[in-house]
Amino acid sequence: MKANNPNTSINNQSEIQTVKPAFGRITAKPKLAFYGTLLLTLGLLSANIASAFDFVPFGEGTLPSGKIVSMFQVTFAAGESFPWHFHPGPIWGVIVSGTLTEDEGCGTALKVLPAGSAFSETPGRVHRVFNYGTEPVVINFAAVVPPCYANYNSTIFVNGPRCEGNSGRSHLEEIPPCE
Repeated sequence: MKANNPNTSINNQSEIQTVKPAFGRITAKPKLAFYGTLLLTLGLLSANIASAFDFVPFGEGTLPSGKIVSMFQVTFAAGESFPWHFHPGPIWGVIVSGTLTEDEGCGTALKVLPAGSAFSETPGRVHRVFNYGTEPVVINFAAVVPPCYANYNSTIFVNGPRCEGNSGRSHLEEIPPCE
């Protein structure tokens, strides 16, 4: 039997030199290769985006309705961003330090929120945030979410907002139900 038979072992050095790969040359479709490379690049970039992201849980509790109240702190290092996302329940925040920039997409103007600003976010509203400043942005949050989003699981990532034509507004995303 020859050495390149997968059911036999190689017994000496001369057989090693005759071994050929079992798969031969793999050819990929150009479009598939492009998307694979794109996904790998995006994965590496998103891993880098959150490299200095800091999360501190303050506590969670259950309301009589069964909904969860989550309180936590998030810190964005200078130059850091957080990708397109929305929340499954209302969320409120206070900028403790730094300046946060928010993008809702669809051609709307960026919102700049300096330290001392408070804000609220509507469930299902897609946005992304940036720290364009030179100091960390620290935000204290309180959120009320359905019970399946407990354990500080209050962010749903998306590819971007679904814009309503040229209106400058985006559709609210449907909140995935608890099962």
